[in-house]
Amino acid sequence: MLKKIIFLAIIGGLVYLNVTNPKQADHEALLLQELQQFGPVPESAQEQIFGQLDFSNFMVCSAIKTSEDSKMLTLGYMKKVKVVHNDWAEEARKKYRRLFEY
Repeated sequence: MLKKIIFLAIIGGLVYLNVTNPKQADHEALLLQELQQFGPVPESAQEQIFGQLDFSNFMVCSAIKTSEDSKMLTLGYMKKVKVVHNDWAEEARKKYRRLFEY
């Protein structure tokens, strides 16, 4: 009986973590907020920048990383998203500078 209770508690915990896992839109909203600290970001630049990112869902947590060098940018867990690579917004702004000019 105790084994069944422990098993159900573990399964319940995993299901809860899976349900509260942040989605890709949550990560992109946080990254866009980081980019907009330096000024407005045109729609074309957003598409170009977010096209270079990979979203990974690990069932209990999620992350976004760059597709070029696999640097982790954000990490999400239990409906919270945190920026891991703090200098990314400035680097992306420099890299895509011509897209930010109207």
